[in-house]
Amino acid sequence: MIPRLNHPSDLEDLRRRLRATRWPEPWPEVGWEAGTRLVELQRLVAYWADGFDADAQQHRIEALPWRSADLDGTPVGYLRFDPVTPGSALPIVLTNGWPSSALELVDLAERLSNPSRFAADPSDARTVIVPALPGFPFSPQRPTLTGQTHELWHRLMTAELGFPRYIAHGGDLGAGITSRLAQAHPEHLAGIHLLAVAAPREVDSETLTDDERDHLERVQRWISTEGAYQHQHQTRPLTLAPALSDSPAGLLSWILEKHRAWSDCGGVLSTRFSDDYLLTLASLYWSTNSIGTSLRPYYEFAAGLTTRVDRVSVPTAVALFPHDLTRPPRSWAERTYDVVRYTVMPRGGHFAPHEEPALLAADITEFARSLPRVG
Repeated sequence: MIPRLNHPSDLEDLRRRLRATRWPEPWPEVGWEAGTRLVELQRLVAYWADGFDADAQQHRIEALPWRSADLDGTPVGYLRFDPVTPGSALPIVLTNGWPSSALELVDLAERLSNPSRFAADPSDARTVIVPALPGFPFSPQRPTLTGQTHELWHRLMTAELGFPRYIAHGGDLGAGITSRLAQAHPEHLAGIHLLAVAAPREVDSETLTDDERDHLERVQRWISTEGAYQHQHQTRPLTLAPALSDSPAGLLSWILEKHRAWSDCGGVLSTRFSDDYLLTLASLYWSTNSIGTSLRPYYEFAAGLTTRVDRVSVPTAVALFPHDLTRPPRSWAERTYDVVRYTVMPRGGHFAPHEEPALLAADITEFARSLPRVG
């Protein structure tokens, strides 16, 4: 399940492709307004080809507590962080979004499983499970079109790991999976913690509050200015996939622009993401050839193949980071969820588990304290 970033022949091929990149003709300088800034991409491609230490990143990844499971014929890699001193705190499963990997959740998982290391209450230590999304790095095989990831997660937590009751957290695609998990198995979910919420299936426009109308207007503006990638993923992902799978520079460009646009970086990527972090992520997608399969959840949702979220009855916490894609008001979330905690964070963006792991861990912990513990 652990990709080889440093396989000699694969590295030779990657570096050859990077050095032979056929660059587009440059435009007059427009910054990032029209997409990835060419000069920044060229700088990172040069470092990826001749400076990036794949061995060091491989050793760091291999040192993590990886496990694997076969879930109804779908092989899934996952991380398991156990508390140093087992207690009664509920276990939690964490799910990332796109374009990311399970590695984004490592800092958060370490804070939740070993809080005393971060000067927090050791009694809050809990087992943390971080499964790798099917079709993403660490679980590159995607199940059949009718496969439901939330059901794989439930099987992992209960049948494979023996947790009859647990908490779940997710953002972006992971928020949808977490929501469907709670809707399908409320008797097993003590609570869920989300960075994004599913829109209600039906809304009477006459019942909308002013805050909700403002939210929907912001969503439409975001779709107009930032949503082209989503429309492509939902409608023609197989047109895009060959280009991203054949060109490492193109793959990096697709990932890079989203990390800048969706994070709380103030337009400067290095304030939130190191070069090594971004290139490790790109290397993971490249070495597993999983960028194409990572687009499938978008297509499957748009095609009606994914279970829709109607109503989630389990206690729900919502944490909103100011630079994430959307920031729905509490009343909007309450149309679908039993919202018992609603937190507006002071900083952070779409990649909050990496950008602000301390803030996120504290919010999850406060929410978990309000839930009944395992006896």
